[in-house]
Formats: sequence, structure tokens, C-alpha cells
Amino acid sequence: MTHHHLDVLVLAAHPDDAEIGCGGTIARLLAVGVTVGVIDATHGEAATRGDLATRSMEAAAASAVLGLTMRECLGLSDAAVVADDTSAARLIAIVRRTRPTLLLAPLPIDAHPDHTAVAGIARRAYFHSGLAKVHRELGAAYRPKALVSYFGNDFAPPSFCVDVSGHVEKKHAAVRCYASQFGHTDEQRAHYLRRLDPLERAAARDRYFGSLCGVAAAEPFAVEGPFALDAIALLLRGA
Repeated sequence: MTHHHLDVLVLAAHPDDAEIGCGGTIARLLAVGVTVGVIDATHGEAATRGDLATRSMEAAAASAVLGLTMRECLGLSDAAVVADDTSAARLIAIVRRTRPTLLLAPLPIDAHPDHTAVAGIARRAYFHSGLAKVHRELGAAYRPKALVSYFGNDFAPPSFCVDVSGHVEKKHAAVRCYASQFGHTDEQRAHYLRRLDPLERAAARDRYFGSLCGVAAAEPFAVEGPFALDAIALLLRGA
């Protein structure tokens, strides 16, 4: 397993979640030399369409489009993710190995149980990775500067938005890599939570938050409580 020291580590429940939720921000950061890694909690093998091999190939293709520094999978069971110590330990090992400045994870408010569970895993790992006596066998204690939530299926008041107007095309190209997840007929689209395919949903949300910020497209993020701007300074890089 390759070792990287990362600026930003993004945790996602399934392949395509990171791209849909914050693919524009990832592209913006990578464009100015910020190192970004993605950790998929599962391979997305329980999705209505697409098997493990297909989804793994799609994730590799999307990673290449974005130019990710690294991408790995925790190997948890899709549709059965639990925010327990065993799951968190897998992420703690990666956090201590890669020592990211920021940890991005799904918003805890989400209709998909895996998304909320992965948000819980992120919270546990973010806190416990900084405790020297917890999982000593996983490396030296280290805690990122901040845990930042990106949005999935549901709405919450954002703490801030990142202007991704100049990176929409790359984000959309990465999302389109997940061809198995797109439906072209009513029958194929029936399993979508809100009857919108991944690209339609991402584009609509980015335009909405962009309209609130006075830009063409923006991605929303949430941080619990007041936060110092220097804690999220990396997300202000680029244009």
C-alpha cells in the first residue's frame, strides 16, 4: 500500500459520492498543487446496477480524470455500514499514515443509511486518531485540523460554499465515469431516491448554491460550531 502525506483526505460511503458531493472542490485544489486522497468505505457492490469489478474500474477512471493523489477502499459491506470501533480503526490507520490537514466526510443528515454511518465513522476516527492510547498499534497519534462535511442527498444550512465555477466540466467528466449508475429509462431510474441521476442532482445543487453566492456553481460544506478560517485555509486555495 502506497504511503502519502496528504493535504486533504475525503471519506465517501461509495464510489461516486466524493465526486458528486465535492468533486469540483477536489478539482480546484488539485489544480493548484494541493494533494487530495479519497477513501471509499465500500466498493458500492450493493447498488441496483453495476458489480464490484465494474464499480472499481469506474472509480479508477474517475480518479484519473480528477488526478487524485491516491484512492483506497476500507472494504466495508455496502448497504450494511456500521459506525463502530472496528470500522473506525480502518480509517484511523489511514489518517495516521497520511496525516491530512483536513478530513472531509459526508454530512450526518442524509437519507442513505450508509452515508450517515460513514459520517459517524469519520467522527469517531477524527477524534480517536488524536488519542495516543487508542489503537497504538495503528501508528502515532495524529488529528487533522478540522472535520468538514460535504453534502449528499439532503439539505442543511451550509457553513460556507466553495466556488467551483471553473471546475464544473472536470467534475462532470468524473461523475460520468460512473456509467453503470446512470438510468436512461423510467424503469432504470426507478431506484433513484429523488428520480434524478447523479449528474443531474450534482449540477442542480451546484447551480443552486452558486446562485446564492453570486457565482455559476458552488459546493456547500458544513462545520460544527464556530471555526477559524485558518483551520479550513486549504479549501480557499485556487479559483
